[in-house]
Amino acid sequence: MRTLLSGITLTLLTLFMYTPAHVSSADETFTIIPSPYKPSLFRFNNENWFTTLHPHIASFTMNDDGNAYGYTDTGVSFVQYNIPNTTGIRVQRFEIQDHYHYIVDGEPVYTLSELSIRLANA
Repeated sequence: MRTLLSGITLTLLTLFMYTPAHVSSADETFTIIPSPYKPSLFRFNNENWFTTLHPHIASFTMNDDGNAYGYTDTGVSFVQYNIPNTTGIRVQRFEIQDHYHYIVDGEPVYTLSELSIRLANA
C-alpha cells in the first residue's frame, strides 16, 4: 500500500483537463465519470509531460485491487491501474489525458524499452 501511495504521490504531483478514461484489466472494467471541477484547455501528452507544471490532486479513489482514479484541482481525470505480469513485480500504468507512463516498484518508467529492461532484470 505504501508503494502504491508513494507511486501515486510521485505520479500525481504531475497533472490537467477532463477527458473520460476507460480502463480494462483482466478482472474489472470501470469508466471515470465527468469531473465536477472546472476543465482546462491544456492537454498533457508524452511530449510536454516533462516541461509543464502539474496541478494538485483534488480527489482520488482506490479500489480493493489497488487501482486508483480521480481528478486534479483543474478538473483533469486520471487513472492508475495494475498490469498483470508473470515477474511478481508490481507494475501499474498511469494515464492522464494523452499521457501515460508505467510505475514499477513505485518508480516511474517512461518508455516501453525501459519497462522491458526492468522486467527482464527482475
